[in-house]
Amino acid sequence: MTTISHESAGRWLFLILIILLTLTGCGSDEPPPQVASPAEPTATFAPKPTFTPAASSTQAPTATSQPADTAVLTTTPTPNLNVNPLTGLEVEDPSVLDRRPLLVRVGNDPVARGVQAGLSQAEVVYEEIMDGWGVTRHTAVYLAESPEMIRPIRSARLVNIQLAHMYQGALAHSGASDEIRYRISQSSFVDLDEFFNAEPYTYGEGDWRTRLYTTGPRLRDYLASKQLEEDIDLGVWHFDAAPPADGTPAGEIFIPYPNGAVTWRYNPSTGLYERLVDDTPSVDANNGQQIAVANVIGFYTEHRKTDIVEDSLGSTAIDIIMMGEGPIQLYRDGVMVEGVWRRDDRFGLTQFYDNAGNLLALKPGQSWIEILPINVPEYDAQIR
Repeated sequence: MTTISHESAGRWLFLILIILLTLTGCGSDEPPPQVASPAEPTATFAPKPTFTPAASSTQAPTATSQPADTAVLTTTPTPNLNVNPLTGLEVEDPSVLDRRPLLVRVGNDPVARGVQAGLSQAEVVYEEIMDGWGVTRHTAVYLAESPEMIRPIRSARLVNIQLAHMYQGALAHSGASDEIRYRISQSSFVDLDEFFNAEPYTYGEGDWRTRLYTTGPRLRDYLASKQLEEDIDLGVWHFDAAPPADGTPAGEIFIPYPNGAVTWRYNPSTGLYERLVDDTPSVDANNGQQIAVANVIGFYTEHRKTDIVEDSLGSTAIDIIMMGEGPIQLYRDGVMVEGVWRRDDRFGLTQFYDNAGNLLALKPGQSWIEILPINVPEYDAQIR
């Protein structure tokens, strides 16, 4: 029988310990997802200022420099009670402004683009990159408008918690991952998750990604029946019909989302930017017309990776930071003007400033906000 001395056993244990410590030190965090840049023309915009997140009790702000010339900011104008604060347009019945904004999640998968309804009637639409870093999804905001059809309704993401607080609104969606659903349950806005509030929603025929829909009147009636309707003090954006005195010519904007590249093409006859995805016009099924907006805003901010799993492929949620300040590019009247967005109140609208600290004037009408990751050039908006 072979015997092992205490001295030999000690040497073996020491060697095993060294190996284990070496293996432990080899681990590393997974790098952020990168997407190959499509073969498209090079961007022609000026360098963007640095993003600065707002200070918070749970997340220390990143140590970055402040955007230039934003120390003195002009104040938000006093609201006109007959003017929609989200469009700058006067309404026939001011009572439609005395209610809670609706924020509705609308799918933008390739199969969904042919049946999308209600986007052209939203006062504001946000478009953000989804987990997986390929396809995008929309959050449509309705205040005065009440479309006959909003489709297809899809699930919520982290960004919706921030947007719903910003508008103090009611979030209409079809479910969410467990972690995001829990965070929504701990929030103060009105949650109209279809799984718990089935009454305003209907399942139609077709693909599972496009079957669910709702209507503006149904959502409004449901809020009233639950005594959840409320007059919200939104504040107001700054609007001016006069075109900017200067700016970079921007007849066409290209955003190279990997699974649905977006083009906004300026139409001088209407003064609006018309939307195309993969060179196909985006048409609203409610009216058969191509989506056309007064303002396109390239909204650059930090996109943080999380460990919240969103699908069966293991794709994880993106935490899009909507507090603090960062660069924007405002496209209106065929030109681009650079500026800075700022938001330091959880329940307040993001405000837009030029680089001298003056309120940036939006064109009266609908605005489409493209939320883009800062310092990831593959997604930068390009002027063509």
